[in-house]
Amino acid sequence: MKRKITVGRAVIAIVLIIVAFACVYAMWYTLIVSFSNKAHVSAGKVWIIPSGFNIAAYKKLLADGRFFTSFGVSVKRTLLGISLNMLLIVMTAYPLCLPRGRFKCSNIYLWFLVINMLFSGGLIPAYFVVKSYNLINSIWSLILPTALPIYNTLLMIKFFKNVPFELNEAAVIDGANPWTILFRIYIPMSLPSLATLLIFAFVHHWNSYFDGLLYINNTSKQPLQTYLYQLSTALSPQTMTPEELREASKLSDVTLNSAKVVIALIPIMVIYPFLQKYFVVGMTIGSVKG
Repeated sequence: MKRKITVGRAVIAIVLIIVAFACVYAMWYTLIVSFSNKAHVSAGKVWIIPSGFNIAAYKKLLADGRFFTSFGVSVKRTLLGISLNMLLIVMTAYPLCLPRGRFKCSNIYLWFLVINMLFSGGLIPAYFVVKSYNLINSIWSLILPTALPIYNTLLMIKFFKNVPFELNEAAVIDGANPWTILFRIYIPMSLPSLATLLIFAFVHHWNSYFDGLLYINNTSKQPLQTYLYQLSTALSPQTMTPEELREASKLSDVTLNSAKVVIALIPIMVIYPFLQKYFVVGMTIGSVKG
């Protein structure tokens, strides 16, 4: 049965196509600018393909051994951070998703989480808390302050509430304990939601740079994004050798920043296709009342 193409559908389709084109072109433009000559970019000659092709920006980024050290720190931080995030989210969300009365004082815990999400102590108190635990220059200073992302925890509570509670009661009658119910029923039925939150956690840990500036003074322990941020601010003609000046003359902030964006996006673009099908399902769970 053929559907009629109404004016409303046509308008929605055109708007979606324009939005999709804008998103794709923004990424493509960033890529071609990173491979283009500084003068051609400044003159506005870069539109469809790289103009004055050169890879000076990538050579600048990859020539420094600190790039690979920072890359390793980011990988380590992302793996540890995601593992801790997902563990704490699941362990917190499960008791709070149970019907009222099944877990004592659940409303108090929920309000505690919401208040902490809405009102933070601020940058300076956060720094002194991390310092008081001797976490400065430790990778845990990048992980522990955001170990329990409260917004994601509230999403997980909502996802868990979509699991029929009758399954929980049936498992209890069969002798299952809470751990068995969590790992044999709730988690398998919430995989799309978990994959969605995993992507959120991955993007957060991979893209964060400010906490690296704040808590890490040792440059060999800083994550990749902090290194890339500092690289653009460290380009000073007074401190460069003649060879570095020649290489820098081929660069501009635009080309260098574009190369940084491309490199930072590679891990996300590699992982996202494997989780995309779960991401779409996970984002729609909870939006439909059954």
